[in-house]
Amino acid sequence: MKLNKVLVTVALLLIFSISGCGSLEEAVQEAKKVVPGDWEVIHTQQVQNEATIVFYINNDELGAGLFQKDAFGWKWLGTEGGSLVTYPKGLSWRYSDLGDKSTKFYLYYGFVEEPKISSIEVKTTWGEAVKATIVQSREYSLWYAMISKAQVPSVDADITGYSEKGDVLYLFSQPKQGTATK
Repeated sequence: MKLNKVLVTVALLLIFSISGCGSLEEAVQEAKKVVPGDWEVIHTQQVQNEATIVFYINNDELGAGLFQKDAFGWKWLGTEGGSLVTYPKGLSWRYSDLGDKSTKFYLYYGFVEEPKISSIEVKTTWGEAVKATIVQSREYSLWYAMISKAQVPSVDADITGYSEKGDVLYLFSQPKQGTATK
C-alpha cells in the first residue's frame, strides 16, 4: 500500500515536470494536490526572471517550494519543509537546496520572533556574508537569505540578528571544524 502511494506521487511529479500550468497560482494549486498536508501560502518571492519561491506553512512547519516558468508554462521544481532550528530564541530557521540541475537556489529562511530584530546576516564557512530580506506576511515576520552555493553542513553558517542600532540580539554559531577551543 505504501509503495503504491510512493509510485503515485512519483508519477504525479513526473507529469508536473513535463507539463506546465498557465499561471503561478495554477501551478501552486496543482502542487498542493501532491504535497501531503494542509498547507497555506504565506509569501511568494520572484528570485529570477522566470523563477519564484513560494513560502508556506504546513502543520506548524515552514516550507519553501520553487516554481519556474518555461515555454510550456509554470512548473513545480520541488519543495522542502520541516522543523525549524529554534535555539537560541529570537529567530527560527532552516536551510534548503531548491531546484534541479538547471535552476538551483541555496536558501536560509525562517521566522523573526524577536520584534527588535531589524536585520539578519548569514555568513558561510567560505566567508560569504549575505544580508537577509525580512517581509511581513499576514501575522508572520518571515526572513530569507540566498547564498551562492551549498552550505554543508548547514549548521556551520553563522546567523546573526541585529537591532536597528546594530546590537546583536541573536547569534547562531557552531564551533567550526579545526577551530581550537580553550
